[in-house]
Parts: sequence; structure tokens; C-alpha cells
Amino acid sequence: MILSCSCATTAPSKSISYSELETPEVAPEPAIVESLDAIDTLYESDEVVDENLIFKNDRIIVRKTLIQSNQVGGEILYELTLEILKDIEALTLEETIPETFIVNGTKPSLSDPEAAATWDYKDLKAGQTETILVSLTPLIQGDHSINTQVRLEESLDLDLYVGQPNLKILLNGPSTVELGENATWELVLSNHGSAVANNVQLNAQLSKAFQSVDSVSHEISQLDIGATRTYSFSAQALTQGSYENYFHAAYRNSSPETEGAAESNTTIVQSAIKVEKVGPQSAYVFKPETYQIKIKNTGDTDLKNVRITDILSEDYSVINPGQGRISGNAIGWIIPVLPAGSQQLISTTMTSNRPGVASVNTLLKTENGLEASAQFSTQWLAVPGVTLSITDAKDPLTIGENTEYTVRVRNQGEFEPVNGQIIIAFSEHLKPTAILNETEGTVSGNQISIPAIVLKPGKDIVMKVSAEALKIGSGRANLNFTADFLVNPVISQESTNIY
Repeated sequence: MILSCSCATTAPSKSISYSELETPEVAPEPAIVESLDAIDTLYESDEVVDENLIFKNDRIIVRKTLIQSNQVGGEILYELTLEILKDIEALTLEETIPETFIVNGTKPSLSDPEAAATWDYKDLKAGQTETILVSLTPLIQGDHSINTQVRLEESLDLDLYVGQPNLKILLNGPSTVELGENATWELVLSNHGSAVANNVQLNAQLSKAFQSVDSVSHEISQLDIGATRTYSFSAQALTQGSYENYFHAAYRNSSPETEGAAESNTTIVQSAIKVEKVGPQSAYVFKPETYQIKIKNTGDTDLKNVRITDILSEDYSVINPGQGRISGNAIGWIIPVLPAGSQQLISTTMTSNRPGVASVNTLLKTENGLEASAQFSTQWLAVPGVTLSITDAKDPLTIGENTEYTVRVRNQGEFEPVNGQIIIAFSEHLKPTAILNETEGTVSGNQISIPAIVLKPGKDIVMKVSAEALKIGSGRANLNFTADFLVNPVISQESTNIY
């Protein structure tokens, strides 16, 4: 708001020629700034020249009063009075003083005498009054006008609250996924800001190692303050390795600071496991046999909680379960962690209580669903009866004399052949010299060895060997027969006297 009023000084009314208006050569009187304090007394007197210049509105009354007029070179005093009717935040009063006047001084004084004559007021209250005194010296005669401008500064507050959306993404993704299988990332998108998010775009930026199986983007027209939405993205794993996948949410007029972002590292692995069952192809009933389970992690990831189960034929008897747990006709084990590339060996000892084919089925399953199996069968044979004898041809002997020994081994069984070995050990009184028939064997020291003989069912083998008497006394020839089905060898002995 700008208010304006003027103060004019008027020359006496008489006829004056143009030449008479020239500026008289009169030196101006000295400025009487010091006399401003005495103006209050003058104003309180009745010597006021003019008090007709008044401006008024609903907020302020401005009076401009000429207190003292004078001739060229003299002092002119006037007063500005401000009466505040309503509170005013800011007010500026500016006097436009012609260049034909010298400003002797003001009260209040000017902050910058060289600049325009202005006074600034702040926070004026209703009922408050302000007074300004101005002292001037005119330099030339004539009519003059001093303009006053009053500027009111008022503010009109419009209370506004400007909100801003703030998107957040909570991501739950797999750390590993099997090659060829689908990986799924679960996202919770929420607006944590103070304004509604419009035209929200949610996008998944998947690595080239994954091929998406559904949409990689979602559009939400409006996400309210505090609202949440749940989405999922699925993709097939194509290439082994470790890969980063990124997820981003933005809205109309969003900035990076208020957009949602999340990332997930997923390793594509190829898990694999192999199991092998090893045991005897054939064995004799009641004889303990060793079976082994060979487990190998052939993949590139650790396997957890590997469960192994041996399911046995009903003819089996478990002698040593290899630290496994027996339940009925099954033995169970668990390996908490089987590192990638490692292997585990489990050994058990079992036998069968009847002849025939018996099988062991080995089943394996891992925590992540891998399965493997193996089977092994053993032909269990009935234990044959074996008899043997050794007899000398001459007894007694003199030192240096030779004698022959007849060895007879018989398979008393009627169904299965018997494979075995023969060892004849002589005491210090006798020295073995030869194997007298075509049986393959060796003579070494005081022992004769026949490494492999086959006894057919119901048949026997007869062989002859020779020995020389070395020392007086009772010589001994000890015949030992060993076979797979025998825990201990079958023994026969012949005594020969030497004198």
C-alpha cells in the first residue's frame, strides 16, 4: 500500500518579473541541526503554520505539519506524525525533497544522509504514534513541493503442507537355486512417505543368467500413504555362477532419494550326489562279510542332512551296523553336511543264515530333494563239509632217509564246489623235498604250499609229497586247508619217528 501527500511553500502574492526569479546571490545560512531538539518546544506553542495535510485510512493516520517557514537561506521545519490504528507489520516512509533544499537534519536521523530520506518501521501496534521532524534550508525562491510516500507492507499467510511419497522395497530372494529350476523373489512395496504415490512403476532387472517366466514389471496407479503391496518375480536359472538381480520402484515426479530399490545375490548351482554299494559277489552262509556304501557329492554346493538307508533281505543278520541305527530290516545314517566334491565311506559287516541270493538296497536323499540309490546282491552258498588226511609211506626212518606222504582232501557237499588252499608245514626233524604229482605248488624252507585247488561236490583230491629225515625224534607233518567259508583252517597231522 502506497500513500502520498505533499507539502508546498508559496511565495508572497505580488507581481514579479522573470528576471526577479533569478537566484539571489545570498550565501545560505549554516545548517542548524543542533536546534532540532528545541523544535519540541516550538511545536508545543501555537505557532504552527499549517496542519491541513492529513491522510487517513483504516490502518493509519498521517499528518504533515509545517511548523516554521522562512526565506531563502533560512530554516524551514515541518513534522510528520504517524498514528497507528491497526497493527502493521512493516511501514516505510519516504520524503522526496527537491534539490533546491539543503537537509539540515532529521529526527530520527537518517541512516544514510547521502541516500533518499526514508524511515523504516517494523511491528507497529495499534495506538502507537511516531513523529519525524525535518529541517531544511531553501536555496531559491518560488513554489516548492515536498512529497511524502507511505508504504505499508502486509503479508497474507497461506498455510500449506506439501507431502512427499517415499517408497521402500522389502525383498526376500533365494541365496541359491538349482540349475534349470525356477527362482522366485518375493517383494513388499510400501509407501513410507507423507503423500500418495501416483503412477508407480515396479521393475525387475534380472541378470542374463535368468530367463523370466512371468512379467518383470508392475504398474500401480495409486499407492496410498502407509499402504503396502506384495509382488513376486520368477525366472529360470540358466547358467551356473553368482549373479546380482535388481528391483526398482519409482512414481511420477519422484527423485532417487524417494524411490524404492533392492538387490539380491543368487548363486546358480548344480547339486549332484552319487552312491555305490560294494560287497562280495558270493559268500558262505554264517560267514561274516563286509559291505561298503560309497557316497560322493559330485556337485558344486554343500549338501545338508544326507540320509542313507540300507534295506536288507530278510535272510541277513547284521553283525556291525557301522555306527548306523538298526530298525527292523533296515540300517539308517545321517550326514549333517557333505561338502561339495567330498565323499563318505560307510562299512558294515553282515552274514546270511541260508543259501541263496540276498540283496541290499541303498537309498539316499538330501535336504534339498536330491535322491540316489544303489543295489547289491550276494550269492550265499551252503557251507560244505571238508575232510582231509595225510599219511606217511614208511615209519620209522633213519637220518637221511626219504619217505612219501599221501594227502587226501574231500568235498563232502553235494551242491557247491570248494575253492581252497593247502599248506603242509614240517617240524625241524623233517625237510620237504618235492611235490610228486602234477599239482602246482612251491617248496620253500620247511613248508609246501598249494595255492589253489578246486574240490568238486562229493569228490576228493589226492597228491603226494616227499620229505627227508634230518634229526632223531618224532617228526611232524601238519596239513592245513583254508577256504572262504572257513573261519579257521581244517587241520590234519601225521607223526613220523626218526632214529
